[in-house]
Amino acid sequence: MCIYKDINSSELNNMIKNKEKFILLDVRTEEEYEENHIPNSLNIPLNNLNLELEDLLPYKDEKIIIYCRSGRRSIMAALMLSDNNFKHLYNLKEGIIGYLDYL
Repeated sequence: MCIYKDINSSELNNMIKNKEKFILLDVRTEEEYEENHIPNSLNIPLNNLNLELEDLLPYKDEKIIIYCRSGRRSIMAALMLSDNNFKHLYNLKEGIIGYLDYL
């Protein structure tokens, strides 16, 4: 069973402003990440997520906000993490495109 919550750019911005504790996971390719990314995000491309899942295990019980370009890959990443018993998953539903437009 997948348990993740969609959030929008405004909600993410408020979480950042309020200095909430969370992991910001960018699942785009390394090239996309180098081009631009949300500050303090961790880049693990979706294609590598299964192989690098161990890197996220220390954060299994923490809030993880996942984003990609438009919100599709982040849903797949949320499903994968949920299948591996990660508990507090959030999907930035409009992706970095929406977030940058919001700013």
